[in-house]
Amino acid sequence: MRWSLCRQTHARLRKIVGALGFTHVDPSRIFCVRGYGSTSEAWARIWGLPTLWQQVLGIRPAYVVEIIEPEFSHLPRAEQDRVLIHELLHIPRTFSGAIRPHRTPAFRINRKTVERFYQRYLAGSRRARARPAAGLRLRRPGSPR
Repeated sequence: MRWSLCRQTHARLRKIVGALGFTHVDPSRIFCVRGYGSTSEAWARIWGLPTLWQQVLGIRPAYVVEIIEPEFSHLPRAEQDRVLIHELLHIPRTFSGAIRPHRTPAFRINRKTVERFYQRYLAGSRRARARPAAGLRLRRPGSPR
């Protein structure tokens, strides 16, 4: 196995976190890597930093999202976004370094849940493109300031 940091995936994760309003997720504490040579059938996986390690090393919670190559790159972009959303759903609201399982009494991470968040992501992305940045006002060319 070998890994390399992936800034492109990190930028996509930031965009998804913002569009979905995942305020509990700190993108600066999520690291993205591309993994090569895995025999896993997964397209991606998330790794958390357990509390014991955080306390011993004196660091804050962190997560690593590992993209499994070449499998992930062969997916259509929309499916890649769904995979990234799936991995983000494993981060609990406490952002503690723990990993949320696929099934709890109150929440399930499955295709239906991911699709619901993906549709929210698409709607949020469209809204973000449609409105001007904060503090800017659009005006017609030639109109007075």
